[in-house]
Amino acid sequence: MLGLGKDWWRVIRALDKLSCFYDELNSVISLGRDKELRKVAARNLGNLNGIVLDAGAGNGAMTKAVLAENPNVNLVVMLDFLPEMLKKADVERSVCEKVIGVFEAIPLRNGSVDGVVMAFSLRDAYDMKVALQNIKRVMKDCGRLAILELGKPDHALKRFLVALYWRFIAPMLAFIKLGRKGLLAYEIYPTYTKMPKNSELVGLMKTFFENVRVKKKMLDGVLLISTSHS
Repeated sequence: MLGLGKDWWRVIRALDKLSCFYDELNSVISLGRDKELRKVAARNLGNLNGIVLDAGAGNGAMTKAVLAENPNVNLVVMLDFLPEMLKKADVERSVCEKVIGVFEAIPLRNGSVDGVVMAFSLRDAYDMKVALQNIKRVMKDCGRLAILELGKPDHALKRFLVALYWRFIAPMLAFIKLGRKGLLAYEIYPTYTKMPKNSELVGLMKTFFENVRVKKKMLDGVLLISTSHS
């Protein structure tokens, strides 16, 4: 099974502890590129009208990028399992609706959203295959999906360097910048180890979606995936 499986609860508890300084941590461990990458992911939705699901919305950073880059969006449904994360989301209430739930059982009707975004959240799925099935279920025909996620390079040397970064360098940078709480960045490494290699993830995407396009960044350690519901 692709996904966190039995490690899901441990990772969720760690994410809950991160809720108070999530933006700071993201900025540090992404080497200041998190906002730029979210903007690119938001643009990958295209010029959408209607409803967008932000799956794994957290504190709303991706939602803000969607609204900034896609002015014709009428509503963003912010889905997250952690109420504390959603409480921290400082977003425009008139165009955002916060929903507590998991990817494997999204509490939305079939074909109810025009687009879906996921920013660094697919890897936190209990079961990645079931999560993608549910994402496809709630999308309208010709709906758009944009994913920003950590990548596990196919090239052995790149894979070693990216793993080294998440296991040692990212927690060290977070500790220097944020103090002891920054050491929680180490919890990212187990989620990285559970990720499939980039080619395997793209193959999984192609079992559910058409026109899968991928851009790789940062030694192939970050993926920008865009696709559509046939």
